[in-house]
Parts: sequence; C-alpha cells; structure tokens
Amino acid sequence: MVPNSRKSNKKDESKRRLSSTERRRLIIEAAVPLFAQEGFRGVTTKQLAKQAGVSEALLYQHFPSKDDLYAEVQRFSCNPSEELRIMLEGITPSTKMLVLLLYFMTKMIVEHVGFGGTHDPLFPRLMLHSLLDDGAFAREHFHQVTNRMVSMIQRCIAAARAAGDLVSDESDDALVFWFCHHTLVAINMYQLPLVPVMPYHGGSKDALTAPVMRFMLRGIGLTPKATRKYVQFDELAAQVEQWLCNAGKGQDA
Repeated sequence: MVPNSRKSNKKDESKRRLSSTERRRLIIEAAVPLFAQEGFRGVTTKQLAKQAGVSEALLYQHFPSKDDLYAEVQRFSCNPSEELRIMLEGITPSTKMLVLLLYFMTKMIVEHVGFGGTHDPLFPRLMLHSLLDDGAFAREHFHQVTNRMVSMIQRCIAAARAAGDLVSDESDDALVFWFCHHTLVAINMYQLPLVPVMPYHGGSKDALTAPVMRFMLRGIGLTPKATRKYVQFDELAAQVEQWLCNAGKGQDA
C-alpha cells in the first residue's frame, strides 16, 4: 500500500501537467510497495503501470524494462540520508556515543524510526526479497548507508576500549558491528507478518529496545561500570529525539 502522504502528493500533482522527472519519480514511488510485497519476479509491468496510474506504453517510455525500473527503485530506496551523514560527521568517538549509536540503530531497525520519517516499513521486505534473489539491493544499501555507521561505530569501539570501558579481546571491530546489526535485522524479520512469527513482549516493538540493547552491550564486552554510567534509556531516547527534531528542521528550511 502506498503511504497516504504519497497518495495525496500524487493526487495534487496529477492536477497539472507533470514534467518527465516528476513522472519518473511518481512511477518509482508507486513501484516500491509492489516490489516490496512481491519481489522482482512476482511483479508484472501491467501491475506497475496500474499502480502508478499510467499506461504500460508510458511506463516503457520512462523505463525501457522492468529491470531498469527495479534498478531505479534500488537507488531511490538506498539513497543516503543527508541528515545521517551530517550527524555522523559531527560525532566525537567515545563510549557514550557507542551506546547512543547502537541505541539509534536499534530504533531504526526494530521500531522503523528514521530521519525525517524516511525509514519506510516496506524497506525490510525489499531487503528480504533481495537476499532471496541476487543481493544487489542489499549490497547497494550497505555500500551507500550502512558502511557509514560501520566506520563510526568502529571508531567508538576503539575509543571505548582505550577508555577501559570494554573487555579487551581479539574481535574484529567491524564484525562486532555486523553481529549487532544482524541481531536487529533477524528480530525485525520475525516481526514482518501481520501476525508476528515471534511476538516478543506481546508484539510491542518499543518494548524490545531495552532488552536487546543490554544483550548487545554485554556481547561486545561493555563493562558493568560503563553500563551503569551510559545506559540511561531516558537520556538516550531524548538524544535520539533531538537528532530527529534537528533533521526535521533541516528539511523544513
């Protein structure tokens, strides 16, 4: 289903003649939920044209093949958030930031929270279909977006270790990030059906944040002293809310 905001935008824009760029964007946005629900092979060009409110002939004028449209959907959905880039560039690596970034990543993946409301609940379905197919969409996302987080969290892990806040071991810091990331992705995948496969905490996603955070922080070796100092969920929630608020102001400017 296309989000209400996209439906209203489509209706408003249909009242005037659309430029080629605007029409392409509307077709891409209309294609996202179809590819998310059915996967590349499960969608026909007839369905794509109907969803976008255009004829198949017009669809082919903008996208010569379904492969071309799917490639654009991948680029559109993996477009890096400018707000995320600015946020990461402004961070000074530390134990506090390590905890905060893992908290934010948990909120993004498990609760579908994102900058400017950009984290679409359809996104994990696109990822899942990609993993079952050629993996191109997943690789593009990791290249464009997730690797930014990897780099910063690696630096935060190094800072936490230098501060004596992590139990020293021989783990590869990049692997530490991916193990945390994949834990969150697995939790999210089990929540995708309308009736969750694994109804953690009765199906409440926000109730998952605290226990999964404690699990990950124990796994990466955060000391009990550092845990008591930095794992204050009210403060973490307030900081993430501030990030989101600042991102919203940036979009309105």
